[in-house]
Amino acid sequence: MNEQDYIERLKTENKLLQDKLDKINKGKQKKRKFKWWLLKKSGTPIFGNRLKNSIKSAISEYKEYKTVSVDTVSDVSSNVIWRVTRIGLFAFLFAVVPSLVLIFQTKLLLNQNELITSQNNLVEADRRSSLVFVMGDVLADLNEELKYKGSGSRNISKTLEARIISLCMSMKPYRYIDNGVLIDRPISPERGQLLFTLLKSDLGSVSSQDILNSAEFKYTNLRNVNIGRGINLKYARLDYSDLTGAQMPAANLERSELKETLMSGINLSDSNLKRARLNNADLTRAELLSVDFTNTNLFGVDFTGADLSGAILWGAKLENANLTDVVLDNAIVDRQDWIAYVSDTLDLKGSGEIESQYRIKKQGKQQFILVPRK
Repeated sequence: MNEQDYIERLKTENKLLQDKLDKINKGKQKKRKFKWWLLKKSGTPIFGNRLKNSIKSAISEYKEYKTVSVDTVSDVSSNVIWRVTRIGLFAFLFAVVPSLVLIFQTKLLLNQNELITSQNNLVEADRRSSLVFVMGDVLADLNEELKYKGSGSRNISKTLEARIISLCMSMKPYRYIDNGVLIDRPISPERGQLLFTLLKSDLGSVSSQDILNSAEFKYTNLRNVNIGRGINLKYARLDYSDLTGAQMPAANLERSELKETLMSGINLSDSNLKRARLNNADLTRAELLSVDFTNTNLFGVDFTGADLSGAILWGAKLENANLTDVVLDNAIVDRQDWIAYVSDTLDLKGSGEIESQYRIKKQGKQQFILVPRK
């Protein structure tokens, strides 16, 4: 390759490089023009014509006089404040309106979920209530077996006992509409009907105990029911049931399960609740005269306003119980320092009133009674 050819090749390469450089520069200029165009277009909505013109006037004035007048500065400042306030209002509206819509939608969704829950509970209530027809057949067979037994042995066949136990297990608790409102916690009215019928049928002790030992009577609804005197519910599992206002004096509830049972205003006078478990039960305003609570678990029980006159509290576990306004005339306890024990050691609610109203009187060996202070 001679010198002339080499020079021509360099010129060609130089031209190619110059063309590429020109293209790059043109691209940069286009980008700058686009950015400037975009800034101009977006500047008017963002800054507004008034603010834009006032800034332009201030710049022109500075270029011409090398200073800016007070009127021009105030004009720019007022336009800045006006624009910021306006943009802030729009931003506030853009932020608040979607939030309000979201809150409204959430409220509608919660209402819809509540309606769906109510509907599901009503469907469940219809399904459970269909068991009433099955219960009718079982009770008809019960009546047939007891028809000729008279006042003697009233025990029933093991087959019928099994049917009753199976039926009770099928009567699951549910929530239903009461006075136009969905009840708070599930309950089984059908179990209440079945238990009430069994108690009123005067079953023999063997059959009665077999059923109570095996059947599941949790969540039973016996609200305001007059069951009668002297019923046998020994070993009965009645946790979470509703016995509010029930009349069942002299009942045998020895070793029964009554956890969180509602028994406000119940009449259990002269009843046997030895070794029963009443954890967190509601016994407010209950009539509990001469009830035997020997070694009973009364943890967390609310006795507010209850009458325990003559009740036996021998060995009763009273931790976290509420004894506000309770009546304890002649109640029997197992220790001479019982009042100090419930007020100082257990620190029970209402124990201060007991301390001011009652004193301990010894009655026999290791037996003490609470008598009112004169």
